[in-house]
Amino acid sequence: MRAPTDQHSFDLQQASEFKTKKESLESPGTLWGSIRDYALLGLGAALLLAGVEFVDLNFTLTPIFRSFSERLLLGSYFCLNLIGGLVLGLCLGIFVHTFLVLKTIIERGLSRSTPGLGHKSIAVVIVSALAAFILNQQPQIRGHAFEIIREAEKLESLTNTLLNHERSVSYLLVMGVVIGCSLLWIATRRMSFVGAAKRGIWILILTLVIAVAYYIDSRFETPLYAASVHRSMFLAATALSMSLIATVFRTKLANHGSRNSQMTVGAIISALIIAAVVNTFVNFDKNQNLKTQLFSRTTQAKQYFKLTQWALDLDRDGYSAFLGGGDSDDTRSDINPGHPEIIDDSIDNNGIGGALTAQGVEDWKLEHDSLHVEPPVNGRRFNVIYIFIDALRADHLSAYGYGRKTSPNLDKLAARSALFENAYTPAPNTFEALPKFTQGTYWDAHIETWPEIMSRNGYNAIMFPRRISTLRRHVRGMKVLAPSRDGTFEGSIDSAIETLSSISTDRPFCAYLYSTDTHRPYRPHAEFHYGSSLTDLYDGEIAYLDFQLGRLFDWMETAGRMSDTVIVIMADHGESLGERGVFKHSTLLYNEQTHVPMIIHVPGLEARSIKDYVSTIDLGPTMLHAVGLDYPRECAGVSLLPLMQGRPFAHPPVYGEQTTQELSPFVRREQYVSPEQKKYMIITQDGFKLIYNRDSYTFELFDLKSDPHEIRNLYDLQPQQAAEMKSRLGRFIDVVTVSRPWDADESQYFFGPTGEVREAK
Repeated sequence: MRAPTDQHSFDLQQASEFKTKKESLESPGTLWGSIRDYALLGLGAALLLAGVEFVDLNFTLTPIFRSFSERLLLGSYFCLNLIGGLVLGLCLGIFVHTFLVLKTIIERGLSRSTPGLGHKSIAVVIVSALAAFILNQQPQIRGHAFEIIREAEKLESLTNTLLNHERSVSYLLVMGVVIGCSLLWIATRRMSFVGAAKRGIWILILTLVIAVAYYIDSRFETPLYAASVHRSMFLAATALSMSLIATVFRTKLANHGSRNSQMTVGAIISALIIAAVVNTFVNFDKNQNLKTQLFSRTTQAKQYFKLTQWALDLDRDGYSAFLGGGDSDDTRSDINPGHPEIIDDSIDNNGIGGALTAQGVEDWKLEHDSLHVEPPVNGRRFNVIYIFIDALRADHLSAYGYGRKTSPNLDKLAARSALFENAYTPAPNTFEALPKFTQGTYWDAHIETWPEIMSRNGYNAIMFPRRISTLRRHVRGMKVLAPSRDGTFEGSIDSAIETLSSISTDRPFCAYLYSTDTHRPYRPHAEFHYGSSLTDLYDGEIAYLDFQLGRLFDWMETAGRMSDTVIVIMADHGESLGERGVFKHSTLLYNEQTHVPMIIHVPGLEARSIKDYVSTIDLGPTMLHAVGLDYPRECAGVSLLPLMQGRPFAHPPVYGEQTTQELSPFVRREQYVSPEQKKYMIITQDGFKLIYNRDSYTFELFDLKSDPHEIRNLYDLQPQQAAEMKSRLGRFIDVVTVSRPWDADESQYFFGPTGEVREAK
């Protein structure tokens, strides 16, 4: 242990060393060396984080990799991280030295003699404000700041303040980042000259914070919050990693070893990086399995790839011709995956479905129109009970083979009904799916809905409300009853039993019930308790829902209504419960969000389990057909009654569309700063499913019959199947693009024009 005088001498020596090195760093003679060191720090940070991510992926993506060579190939893709880190470090070095020069000039202007702490602080604030103003003019930085503000606006205590001062808050936010980075830089330099114990604690703190930032970035809803949370975590992890490396390597990186050895090692590393870069540019788009995983499951690598594509987007239309960006002509902004198709212009504008013609649109619509089934003459007008369950995935119902007995009452109903094993939603989002399955179309086509048709044909159409503002926009023609006193689904069932028991029998009824119980947040039920995990709570909600439906079914048996009532059980979409790092819906087209239960009970029809792939847009035509009513020929959905009757029927491919945008309920659509993201899917009757991500231009082909969890991407292994399905999916995308009205309600992805009231559960 040092004596006090020795300790004082040691501190003075350390302070002297720090001052000498600081002055040396800021002198013109060492400018290039310092900037080079920053570039090396950026390279080191990128290498560190790339190593962490590569190791992480080798565990989390183990079922995805088809061979050891795929793991190595994925590792070679991280070369862009290194180049990107080098460039970021270089830019940071230039920025820091510019910052220091301006700071020195301002300090001298504020003080005729040696600047004091107050002068230095004022200079830092002034330079930071100037830097924030300049940086905020860059669209990517400004967009990042506004996305953070959009998320903060969702907090009621901040909403009004932020809405009224968005521009000034964006400057303050960027300024805060500049000051924060400056403080981190100062702390890092000081920690480089303290004792080993203090430096060890500092290194430990940095390591823990980096780990937290990486964990949030890689595990927290990776398809969402890309421009707010995930970009922030990427930048935080990068800055902190540079600080960590600078602390560990206290002397300049360039001073290690002789000049000759440095040049030799540098040449070898440069050659390896160049080889990996060439390999990446040549082969990246040839392996859709790895390409998809890189854009969907990585954090650091994805950011560098997007940055590279942005830099190489020659026509600035948001898509690049490099690294599989999907732009087939990077000299024309009207040709890219996001551009709407133009009829009869002889150009494949979006690069997937071929050039679109008016005849091509008619042919697609005729394919579905040819399956239109005329209603039976003098068909019986059954009553109808339509039960719409929000966010209910099929594979968590015991009726669909789930291990837990979550749905005994639905099991009983399924045993006397048609159970569709492979029913899919047209969109994994209520606001996007609702207009589609209500009209029987793949887009909001502004045609008469099945509730309107039933009401027009004499049905006593009644809606038992929950989330009423959403339903009212689409479920027109129905009488809306007052909500139950407690607003729960139990109250809705009570109201339905009471109302249906007392209504006149001189005309058939159509009752519409809606449950949000399986939608987040989940509420625990003491009588249906499976545990405290997310999945346990979800299953508990299913059991509660099933119990309430059982009460309705028991009343129907007692009242003799099972023999004269069509019962439909369906869901608008499923729910992710941790698969692929996702815990919500509205983001993916995998089965956990798109495969939904569909049970249809028609009196007199034999119970059967149907394996054909169908869509919830088929429900309207099926119900109308079952009660002897016709459905519009504009419907893309078809009647499933032939399948329920055991007759041969060739169902067309099933399609889906998913839109993601980090929306704000407070601003107009043109004020959004994040781009709209799109995914599409097609499922053919042989069980193959193709998912196309328009924004990363990736394709995934799965054989659902042998791979229901969608692990093995067959796109590159079955090129003929992939090409055929890609062409059909492309034509669907083209038809949707040109057919959707400009005022389609699907644009109201958030709360819509009528607002939304949170209901009880």
